[in-house]
Amino acid sequence: MGDARSGVRAAGEGADRVLGTSACGAPYAGGAGDRSALFGRRERLMAEAVRGGPKLPGRLREVSRLLSRRFGRPGACGHEIDPIRNLVLTILSQNTTDANRDRAYDHLVKRYPTLPELAAARPSELEEAIRTGGLAKAKAKSILGALARIKEEGGGYSLDFLRGMPLPRARAYLTSLPGVGVKTANILLLFSFGLPAFPVDTHILRVTKRLGLVPAAATLAKAALSLEPHVATGDHVPLHLNLIRLGREVCRPRNPLCAVCPLLSVCPEGARNTKGKVCRP
Repeated sequence: MGDARSGVRAAGEGADRVLGTSACGAPYAGGAGDRSALFGRRERLMAEAVRGGPKLPGRLREVSRLLSRRFGRPGACGHEIDPIRNLVLTILSQNTTDANRDRAYDHLVKRYPTLPELAAARPSELEEAIRTGGLAKAKAKSILGALARIKEEGGGYSLDFLRGMPLPRARAYLTSLPGVGVKTANILLLFSFGLPAFPVDTHILRVTKRLGLVPAAATLAKAALSLEPHVATGDHVPLHLNLIRLGREVCRPRNPLCAVCPLLSVCPEGARNTKGKVCRP
């Protein structure tokens, strides 16, 4: 399986064959970028945040441009990521680290090399196989429940029937599966089907709230549905991945590194935190 750096790795083998483990990786290309954007507009930015600022599509394009200057434009490892494996990995990624998710998936693949074997697993044995990923009981139930539904309704372990389906309808089906919320569905739609969905995780939610792009009370699902229609064509993958990277490395939950943030010139909270001071490289 490949790693899209969004909490998902995947492989492109047939849905009833062997669960894959190979990784292609989504590169974080780009150099240090421009850390010295002029910033002397605190009052204007704060006023814009109060009244909503520039229109959302334009602000998102500028955010994407600035992030791409710093981090490059990472790709999605292609759009042939098998949806079923993507589904399994995304469920395993819930409420855990990438490292723990990967360990859980590796154990799962060793124990159940094919999807039919996985679907026939005893819940207690599957729980043991994925225990390193945390919440093993709930995740095992979700994986087995989702596979059973897909097999019953589609006649096999495949989600190919979603191809060509309008995005809202495909998302509605996916979120009807056990253990699949809007974020998980959007990851599958974006990375497995190449649809313009926009997954929002906790990093993206934190960053977009600080930027004033979504309301302070927005949930993951509401933020995703609010931002998604306004992301420019071709920006869904790089913007998603770059916002996650920014949230991990710079716009941290505590002690964010506002002075060296590539979005400092467009961030009201960064203006308040730095009081107009910019750290030059």
